[in-house]
Amino acid sequence: MLTDKVFATEISATAITGKDAWNRPTPQPITISVSLDTNFHKAAITDNLKHSLNYAVISRNVSEFMRSNEHKNFKSLGNIAEAVSTIVLDESKGGGEIANIIVKSKKSEIRADSIDYSINRSRSGIPLTSSKILDQINVTKLRLLTIIGVFTFERYKKQIVEIDLSFNLIKHADISIHDIIDDVVTYVETSNFKTVEALITKIGQLIFQKHGNGISYINIKVTKPNAISFTEGVGVSSRMDINSFKDVEPIKFENNSVPTPQPSDISFNLPLDTETNSQGWHEAFIAFGSNVGNQVQNITEALNLLNENGIKVVATSSLYVSKPMYHITQPDFLNGVIKVVFENKSPDDLLKVLKKIEYNHLKRVKLIENGPRSIDLDIILYDSISINTQDLVIPHKSMLERTFVMQPLCELIGPDFIHPVTAEPIHNHLNQLLKSSPESNLQDSSLLWQVNPLAHHNIELNPLKFDPLTNKNPTLIMGILNITPDSFSDGGKNFKQSTNEIINTVSKLLQDGATIIDIGGVSTRPGSTEPSEEEELNRVIPIIKAIRSSTDVKVSKCLISIDTYRAKVAQQSLEAGADIINDVSMGLYEPEIFDVVAKFGCPYIVNHTRGKPDTMSQLTNYESNTNDDITEYIIDPNVGHLEINQGPEIENLINGISRELALQLLKAFDRGVRKWQIILDPGIGFAKDIKQNLVILKNAKLFKKYAIRYDAKDENMIIKHSYLSFNGLPMLIGTSRKRFLGSITNQPDASKRIISTSASIIACIEQNTDIVRVHDVKQIKEACMIGDAIYRDIININN
Repeated sequence: MLTDKVFATEISATAITGKDAWNRPTPQPITISVSLDTNFHKAAITDNLKHSLNYAVISRNVSEFMRSNEHKNFKSLGNIAEAVSTIVLDESKGGGEIANIIVKSKKSEIRADSIDYSINRSRSGIPLTSSKILDQINVTKLRLLTIIGVFTFERYKKQIVEIDLSFNLIKHADISIHDIIDDVVTYVETSNFKTVEALITKIGQLIFQKHGNGISYINIKVTKPNAISFTEGVGVSSRMDINSFKDVEPIKFENNSVPTPQPSDISFNLPLDTETNSQGWHEAFIAFGSNVGNQVQNITEALNLLNENGIKVVATSSLYVSKPMYHITQPDFLNGVIKVVFENKSPDDLLKVLKKIEYNHLKRVKLIENGPRSIDLDIILYDSISINTQDLVIPHKSMLERTFVMQPLCELIGPDFIHPVTAEPIHNHLNQLLKSSPESNLQDSSLLWQVNPLAHHNIELNPLKFDPLTNKNPTLIMGILNITPDSFSDGGKNFKQSTNEIINTVSKLLQDGATIIDIGGVSTRPGSTEPSEEEELNRVIPIIKAIRSSTDVKVSKCLISIDTYRAKVAQQSLEAGADIINDVSMGLYEPEIFDVVAKFGCPYIVNHTRGKPDTMSQLTNYESNTNDDITEYIIDPNVGHLEINQGPEIENLINGISRELALQLLKAFDRGVRKWQIILDPGIGFAKDIKQNLVILKNAKLFKKYAIRYDAKDENMIIKHSYLSFNGLPMLIGTSRKRFLGSITNQPDASKRIISTSASIIACIEQNTDIVRVHDVKQIKEACMIGDAIYRDIININN
């Protein structure tokens, strides 16, 4: 029994193998590998080579044979292999009984790395019974250019594909590998394909249809090199025989020779895979954009009109400022995505409503495709179906090339949400898109700026504009102005001042570097006495009016935040000219505050807390999620789904705070608040002990990555699926002069905690905090400048 092998690998030679890729009978460098089955047990026992095959002799015999036939036209690699087999199987020349010969050429086909022909032969000529009975031709890395993909951005340019072909042949089959390659090249490079699976199947069909005689089966592998970041290549492979193409319509040929190419068309659309039924309830995701007129008003009106037409807006993304795409000289856009639910409306019915809103209500004027518009409403997804008609393509065929669609869309869907056509999670597509840069002729930059709309500021001048992906925005400072007799740090300081003195204080806060003035009429320190609603109004409303009527333009135009948990105080403050509501109770004390915030559309700072000021210090136990209806995620848009893996103490705290904030926000959204109004505040000192405050400061960036899926039953016992991601939300943290800093530094006097506050602010900046709430604005401004320079590469040097 022949259980051993003697081999010689890649013996160099030169031979004419037939006509080359240029149709010339030119000598080509080749290599010949020989493997002979033997049994060298006796040679091993005796340590005597005469009982084995001598690879040196075999190599010399092959080399001498090729040199003596250097000018002979063998016409094919297969003929060379046959000739070599007679040499290595010749017993008189030290040959073996069974041989495998591989003849490889790296130069005869200019478009491939190599071609090799492999045969198995026996001295007796008796057919071999092993799986290697068939002759084999291998074509390695045939590199071709073709259009492949289902989306517009994939249709603009041809992509390289690498094709490996392995033909298993009936013995002595007469096929021309160069003719096969020529036909494959012509067909692939003049066609276009939706999927790699279609490409590989068509190649197999073409080969069997035109060159099938003598081929038993083919193994084909197609690779798209560098198609996905951090991979060498991705692709598919398949084994096919003639039966793989039964009942398949033949590929058409022109003049019975060259396959008829499929048209290459950048307006290529998606296939129709699904029948649609308009009856019953449906959900859809709609992208919107506006760059003409009052953009926020246009968007708000469009969403209200959707609700009036029976299309309920159940979730909104953040709002993003994006550079225009395709026509780059127009104004910047305000973009986002909404999730809607509706009954008994087909995709065409939904499209008609959207077009009515665009053109009849908001008077969109379409001068050019992708040009300026008051509002643009595009159906991105409808249930999980695919549609391709002249008027409507779902999923939207350009979505995967647009960060201003993908980023807000991924705020509304979980990481397991699968694209109906690509069969890949949509979050994965966003990760890939964020790693690429747009062509300069398509878009100046794909960077998005998240914005919280302000009623009294246009988008361009709005300071509440943040960079959610790279966090390169400067840290904003909220200056504290307490109009109370009993605040923990500055109680009574401003309470006893005249209106003019307070205006001077506001002016100084702004000069020192504050962007927002946070006016508080209620103290939340432990043990404080809660004033009446009327008393709180009497404290804050006159200040708001005085600021707005100030002759100092910088004062009169400043951003005013009202630190209140009362709905009536919030409403009257906004009516008096306030911009922002800062609710330390996150809506727990008076849920009606959600209605006020929704009505005015103002930014809403949601501060995490538990209990009331006199009980919160006893409510510091944070446990893991025990609700089976809640699934929690940590998601970074740049890399996808993550695990915290920092121990239960940290995970329970971060997830516990985030979960309680999220459940309150879902209640706010049900009452009409939009996600783009929200600013997160994890609530330093509110129901947290010293160690927990420090954990928050060390891990605060995780809050922006939190997401929750909540499957709750409504009043009709129907399960309602809610998904909320904190991606795209700005974050505010307030550590200023707080007790935990005094405990650590042994400083009982709150007013002397400036240095410890500054140190905590640097930690906030490192953790991607966007706004810091402080008392000592001038000193903290300097700390922010250093923190921004270190962590955000923002340096402002006055020459």
